[in-house]
Amino acid sequence: MLRRLFGKAVIRSRMALEKIFESILMRLIILHIRNESHRHRRKIVKLNGRKIVNREVKRTIKEYSKRRFGKKSYWPYLAYYSEIRGEFVEGWIPYDYFRFKFIPRMNPLPAGEMDFKTYDYQLFEDFALRPLFIYINNMYYDADLKWVKEEDVLSFFSGYDDDIVIKEDTSYGGLQVKVLPASEFTKDSLKREKHYVIQPCLKQHENLSKVYPHSVNSIRVNTFLTREGKAVVKCIWLRFGADGSRVDNVTSGGDYLYVHLDGTPEKMTYDPYYGQPIADRHKNTGFIFSEIEIPSFEEILEKCKQSHVKFPYARVIAWDVGVDTEGVPRMLEWNLQNPDFTTAASKWGPFWPDDSEI
Repeated sequence: MLRRLFGKAVIRSRMALEKIFESILMRLIILHIRNESHRHRRKIVKLNGRKIVNREVKRTIKEYSKRRFGKKSYWPYLAYYSEIRGEFVEGWIPYDYFRFKFIPRMNPLPAGEMDFKTYDYQLFEDFALRPLFIYINNMYYDADLKWVKEEDVLSFFSGYDDDIVIKEDTSYGGLQVKVLPASEFTKDSLKREKHYVIQPCLKQHENLSKVYPHSVNSIRVNTFLTREGKAVVKCIWLRFGADGSRVDNVTSGGDYLYVHLDGTPEKMTYDPYYGQPIADRHKNTGFIFSEIEIPSFEEILEKCKQSHVKFPYARVIAWDVGVDTEGVPRMLEWNLQNPDFTTAASKWGPFWPDDSEI
């Protein structure tokens, strides 16, 4: 009896200590990113040669923060957004609140961690790019989750005359994505303890290839599930590679162009941290951004909305969609954990001006 009581006490103490540690760690993370927002804001003021957030504006921001989010301490990112935009706009959701309060509430666990790339095709069928193979628990499967011998996989790739894309489950930012000729695939290309989806390299529509031909350029569509169960599009941008990169992620050297809900592209790309205009054309191809015509634009939005309704466990989803040579939208991946809206929200938001649909 004493041993059992002692064991329960140890478990409770451990759980209490873990909660305290998690709370301290969260406070340190929030402190860090708020300090980062202060640094970015000072840099923007220096770049613009003017300061938007004076005492009066700061007071207004803090009052809004207290009224909507319950605390004045959420003011730093709102001030940061104000310097990017040139004015304070009521309706913004600051990044620290968005990431650590809003997203966990909209996409609660375990749903918030269910964007497994290995399961995309099972969930979204033909909207998702049909995989060549899936690798789970050190075993290979075909697109229909039928087990396949390793030697059959290696034999298939030895005769597959094209590039393949290998994506690690729960990867982000293109950091765990590899593009390579199929003939270079070996049994050592994958780590035993990881899960992967192996996809064909999408042959993209010429309109997207004109922007930059060396990466599969995707349309990022951010959707939200309202209280009435309706999926609506909040914002869109076109992502593309640069400087020889095979992937289009900003964190891997790519860039993005904001696209309005009617399909009209912005004329300029903007720095993701300071909101400064960068260029009106691609630095490698010279393609003028205002001339881009996104193929099957309305169909892309409709497919994303239809797919979101199939997965009501998460209310905020960021979809990355490519378009093949025939104009058919193909979902490349989806993101639940931290679909970042920071620069887009500051320049073109707010996307949730009030809490009515939340």
